[in-house]
Formats: sequence, C-alpha cells, structure tokens
Amino acid sequence: MTLNLGTSFAANSSSTSNVQIKNTTNTTVKTTATSTKTVSTAKTVGTTSTKTVRVLIYNGNGAITSCVTGIKTALTSVNNNNLVPGYKFTYATSTTISSSILSNYDLLVMPGGSSGRTYINSLSSSAKSAIKNFVYTGHGFLGICAGAYAGSNYVDSMYSGLGVAPHVRSKSVIHEGTLPVTMTSSGSSLLGFSGTLNLAHYNGPAMYASGGTITTFATYADSSTGYKGYGAIVGDTYGSGRTVLSGPHPELAPQNPTLLAKMMIWASNVGSSTSTSFTMSQINTAAKSVKTYIETNKKMPSYVTISGTQVTMAQFLKLLTSDLINVNSGSSSAITLTSTTAPGSTVNTLKAGNIQKSEYLKIANSINSFINTNNRAPSYASSTLGKIGFGSMVYMFSKIMVYYASNGRLPSYVSMTSSSYL
Repeated sequence: MTLNLGTSFAANSSSTSNVQIKNTTNTTVKTTATSTKTVSTAKTVGTTSTKTVRVLIYNGNGAITSCVTGIKTALTSVNNNNLVPGYKFTYATSTTISSSILSNYDLLVMPGGSSGRTYINSLSSSAKSAIKNFVYTGHGFLGICAGAYAGSNYVDSMYSGLGVAPHVRSKSVIHEGTLPVTMTSSGSSLLGFSGTLNLAHYNGPAMYASGGTITTFATYADSSTGYKGYGAIVGDTYGSGRTVLSGPHPELAPQNPTLLAKMMIWASNVGSSTSTSFTMSQINTAAKSVKTYIETNKKMPSYVTISGTQVTMAQFLKLLTSDLINVNSGSSSAITLTSTTAPGSTVNTLKAGNIQKSEYLKIANSINSFINTNNRAPSYASSTLGKIGFGSMVYMFSKIMVYYASNGRLPSYVSMTSSSYL
C-alpha cells in the first residue's frame, strides 16, 4: 500500500480561483434538523459567565429610522428584562461602514430600508469589501427586509447582493402587514421558538437555498406573500462567519425582542468563543447517529447536535479524526470543537473495497493536519481505492469509531462503497 501524503488533498486554498468556501460551525439544510438525531448524551464544556454581543446597526443611506429605532428598543428590552439569560447586548449606529469601524463589533445589522438595491448601490466598494471580510473572518451579519435582500447572493431577475449568505437566493415579495410564519425544528432548537409566530412584514424577501445548504429557521405559513413554504428567516455561513436573513420585522410591532436577540446570537456566534470540548464517548455516540442517518438517507446530514451544540459535518470530521488519533495513541483526552469550514467542492472516485487500518490511520492524520493548517476540510483524500470525497470521509470515520465503541478495538479494515454521500 502506498499513500501519497504530499498530494492527497485538493489544495482548496484561498489562491484557488474556482473554490467557493462554505460552512463554519453550523451549516444545515432545511430538512436536516428534523431528520438528524440529536445526541443527548454529549456534554458541552465551557464557562457560564455572561457573554456580550457587540452590535453595530447601519443607519446610512436607505435605512428606515423606525427599523433602526425598533432594533435599539428591542435590545434595550432584552437587557432590562433579562430575556436571554447569559447574554447582554451593546449597540451603536453608524452611517458609514469600514474595516476599522467593524473591528469593534461582533455583528453588523443591515435593517429594513427603502430597498436592498439602494443598499447595494449606496455602499462604496471598500464598504462592501469590509462587510464581506468582516463576516468571512468569523463575525456575524443580520439583514432584515431590505437588509436581507442586500445580504443574499442574488435577488432573482433583479440584482446581485453582497453574497454574505452565499447559498441564499431571494424572491421579491409585495406584501405589507402582519403575517404568520411557521418555525421549523431548526427554529425551535436554535432560536427557542416553535409553532406559528405573527410578525410584521413590509415586502421582505422569500428565500431558498441555491448551490449549498442553509438553515431555515422559519417559513411563510400562508400564501399572502405568494411564496408559502419559502424561507422567511434563514441562516447561512460565509467563511468562518454566519449570516441571518429575515423577511419579516421582529423589531416592529408586534415586536419580538427575544426572537431578534436569538437571531443575533446565532449570527454573531459569540457563544462559541468559550471552549467547547467533547469526550471520546460523546463523539462515538454522535458517530453512530451520523452513520445511521447516512445509511438510511444515502447522504450525510448537515449537522449533528451534541448536548445542544450544533456540529457541522466539517467540524465533525475534525472531531472524528482527532478521536481516532487519540484512540490509536492510547489517549482519552477530550477534544475541543474548532471552527472548520466545508470544502467548496468535492471529488469522489472511490471504488468499492477495503481500506486497511494502516492506511485509514495515515489518512486520518493527514486530514487532521490539513484542517489544522487550513481551518477547512479537504475536498478529497487519496487512497488505494481512489479519491475519497468529503461525505465518504465522514461516513468512513463514523463507521470506524462506531466499531471501536462496540468492540473496544479499532477494526482491521473498513469496507467502503463507491457512494459519495453528499
């Protein structure tokens, strides 16, 4: 057996022009939250001190004063009434955007405005670059109504957005008034709301996934927008950062300060700034859940939840390979969750057959090293059976760790099929 460790992975670096990086800590598809088993035995390790989310609200050209004011009054209510225990919010407004200004904040809010096109046309090229870099390097973006149009990748048949939600496309909607939205299981597990909520709506977009996976927190519950079932509140990832886009206005009457705050927390990802670690047992239990999902659905889930912490498949691949390396070295140390993005593309030329223990251990070490260097999963790993795609990597190491959990030893080999499990 030979393994070319020097060329096992597609480089997928920032210098590769055709790479689209996606995913950081929590990438989901609309249906995954209802299909993926929650691993209840895992435990999050971290501090319980109050976390501060630093919010910058844009109030430059195109922003509507009532929307800016609504965000400020909602956050004041959250702070004064302790509506989200463990979090407090500081906020400021700015008529201009620059890298130096953004450096003082965790989250940028583009509020309701005259139109998303106005935002796009009004922002200077340097301001647009600053926003994209801000999110890409691990910060948050919340776009409401016009801000949601502006944050999406493209508004169908109209114009390109900032692209900080690179896998979200928007449909233009004409509707004003209160309307119902249905919270998804993701909305329930991540934002803490379920059922139907009535929210203000003033021509905000209907959204859907294109070219990647997104988290749909809520959908339009009726046909008043013309887009029943489309995303009303969605989340996406860009580089190491997160974006939430909302067609409705939780900051306007009937105001929902808690929902707004939870959307900001998810986007800013401030809660993950404390160290989160998982034990070998927790990771192996999650591996069983992921393995079962893949074998049932013939594709990998977008995430697995471990004791309330949503772990993407890119992050989980890092946990799996670290877990395997620890097992092989005799270590039982807990493994820290890290920010790991998924590859923008993947290649799978895998043939059915067995990968021997010595080979899968070398592959695990190489993947782990690649992620440590690049903060992202590789597009593929080379093996004697061909190139192992991203989904097949996750499945392979899940199988290995499930076997270990059941038998107390690593398998002599792992059997693989040609399926890519994307």
